[in-house]
Amino acid sequence: MRRTKFDYQSYHGKRTATDWLKWIALILAILAALAVAVLLWGQKYFTYTDEGLRLTLPFLQQEGHKPADPGQVDVVIEEEPEPKEDASHPAEPLQPEEATAAAAVPLSTLLDGSAATLAERAGANSVVVEMKDAQGRLGWQSEQPLDGAAKLPGAEAPGINEQLAAWNQGSLDTIARLSCFRDEALGSNMAHTIRTGSGYRWKDSGGLHWASPSDPEVRDYLVGLMVELARLGFDEIVLEHWGYPAQSDGPLGNIQSGDRYPAGELEPVAAAFLAQAAAALEPYDVRLSLAVSAGQLSGEDPGTGLTAEALNASVDRIWMEGGRTEALEALNASGVTGAEERLVSRSGALDPEETGAQSIWETDDTP
Repeated sequence: MRRTKFDYQSYHGKRTATDWLKWIALILAILAALAVAVLLWGQKYFTYTDEGLRLTLPFLQQEGHKPADPGQVDVVIEEEPEPKEDASHPAEPLQPEEATAAAAVPLSTLLDGSAATLAERAGANSVVVEMKDAQGRLGWQSEQPLDGAAKLPGAEAPGINEQLAAWNQGSLDTIARLSCFRDEALGSNMAHTIRTGSGYRWKDSGGLHWASPSDPEVRDYLVGLMVELARLGFDEIVLEHWGYPAQSDGPLGNIQSGDRYPAGELEPVAAAFLAQAAAALEPYDVRLSLAVSAGQLSGEDPGTGLTAEALNASVDRIWMEGGRTEALEALNASGVTGAEERLVSRSGALDPEETGAQSIWETDDTP
């Protein structure tokens, strides 16, 4: 084949050892430069540990698992989070559990079931029924030895106790009123009565006799009645005339001082009676309450033996007539604790705006 002048390239001669060394030196210089650059750029990714130098590249790490710096230990104290309100169980308002609106009803309405209608008509969610009046009459069949067998209207019905127990299983709270020592039946008995200085049976301004709180047989009788009511399922027992007669009940100057009326020692006797009642009712789910007046608390109406210490030690709730503000002032001034939660305001009509416990004592007995 023939070649033209355009088929030939210029001749450079053969490669020597010097040429190869120059190339190797150039490559090494480039590698060294790259190594320096890598060291300068990547020094933050080198970690010196007990096991030597370690390279940690960011693209090889997993989120949340960064290596710890062995030269520094961070201590994190986590504060316990505040409890959150459970939406399914919202916080209850700070109101007393025993708060009630109570309406007085006759015993007969418990037996025929119309008491619920009367309570609804009055705007009440509980009923108050007199179970022992100042005559000494009872609203149930009692097994206490001093029971005079006199009964309130309707209580002579057969199976009265069973009917009361069945009613008390219902949704309405039932509160029993109990006149204690103002008891015509017992007070007429010379063995138990409070006497005058002349030795006669003392009468109050209403013409009724009183049994003596100092008489242990009378105290045991009354406590036995309370236990029977608790067993019948009553939710609360309100004691009236639970101590000696007050000055407002009649003149006290003509009462005979002695074992039946230990002048100067009325308070310990009244406190012991309330403590006895509270202890006897302890096994039952029933509240023990007293009906008192502002004058008895302040001492303006003396004679009963009432003390704030006895109220605080033995009584669950305190029933008082008049406005709630005035009653609370009297309770707080006398040293009664928890007055706001324990007070039941007695008035002629229920106040729908009142948040505390309240009661009325009289209602229309027509269903």
